Amino acid sequence: MKKKKSVIDKVRKDKSTKTAYRRSIAASAAAGLVDFSLISLLQLGYFRKLPDFPGKVFNTVKVNTSKDAVMLGMPDGVISLGGYAVTMLLAVAGARFKKRSRVLDLVLGAVVLGQAAGAAQYLYKMAFVQKRICVYCVAGAVINFASLKPAYHLIRK
Repeated sequence: MKKKKSVIDKVRKDKSTKTAYRRSIAASAAAGLVDFSLISLLQLGYFRKLPDFPGKVFNTVKVNTSKDAVMLGMPDGVISLGGYAVTMLLAVAGARFKKRSRVLDLVLGAVVLGQAAGAAQYLYKMAFVQKRICVYCVAGAVINFASLKPAYHLIRK
């Protein structure tokens, strides 16, 4: 009797191009989870500060405790964590539910685009309004921008 493949086995062994794009997006989201966990813990007071590059332009604490670091009345780091978790969930769901994958991929593309737009807006505020740079936020922006290319390839026909 042949053993039935588990859902995880099916997703792991899927060699399709679309699943490769989903994996790339999920890997970027995982990096974002690590990065924004540090920012969130700083915003929640677990860390007093995080290592910064030398120079007065680099000030992670100032950037992440500013009024610009609040969304919907919450620290933006925690909200970003939720966004990365949703990104990973959608990437896996698209690979798992083939019949609904087009809709899931479009939603995933919208989430990735929204994260990149938010990152661009926040980079602008850091550089031109606050005149301070958070290296962790810049890393997060790079992570968000890196997801744009596989998301584009995933949703185009």
